[in-house]
Amino acid sequence: MKEPTCKVQEGVFHTKIDWKKWLPVLLVIVGVICLVGAILLFAIAAPRADQTYKRVFSIICGILMLVLAGLCGLYYWFSKDVYQNYFLFDRKRGKNIPLENLKFSTVSERLSFLLTELADTPEQLWLSDVLLHEDDMFGYRSVYKPLAAYKMLYNLAELSEDSGYWKAFRSAPESNINAFCEALQRAGETQMVEAFRSLIERNPVDNAKIKEFLCKNLRYLRNKMMVYIKKHIELFY
Repeated sequence: MKEPTCKVQEGVFHTKIDWKKWLPVLLVIVGVICLVGAILLFAIAAPRADQTYKRVFSIICGILMLVLAGLCGLYYWFSKDVYQNYFLFDRKRGKNIPLENLKFSTVSERLSFLLTELADTPEQLWLSDVLLHEDDMFGYRSVYKPLAAYKMLYNLAELSEDSGYWKAFRSAPESNINAFCEALQRAGETQMVEAFRSLIERNPVDNAKIKEFLCKNLRYLRNKMMVYIKKHIELFY
């Protein structure tokens, strides 16, 4: 029987406004408005004032608006790339790269590092109760948890079915497998989870068919990880 393949679907994880990212933009807008206002005060209001106190008041307001515009500009300048995005931050450049330049090789590297922070060894992710909890290590609303599960699945496709990683997967308690599948479902992953569970049930000992299925869907898994990250990029700060 031909193994099912999966189509790329976007995740359904809800996002929130990232003020760390948008505050500098808002301040730039405020700064431009203040700068224009100051110019109008100096060029129009002050010269046309019919009384001295009005002229002085216009000049003072103009100076204050210039100072505010300068402060907004300074904040924007010094805040650029201060907030390091987990996937976009380039350590060599010391700043975040554009989202469109993000490559899967970088994503895979960062996720490998993430898994080392979750457990002492990759095998422990299957054997321990890491995925059973909603810990802060998974970020805001556990946004990293589906990515950890995707990477665990991707590692099964890359590693030999005779490796210790596969043995740990086969020895995983049912509760851990359920938590693993639930983590994928958080990203809107339904078809892959159903196919994966079906293969496990039909092949309780033979790993070859499961490995073959995963290898056929490596591109799919890469696409899903990239789609999920790009959809929720504002949460990875």
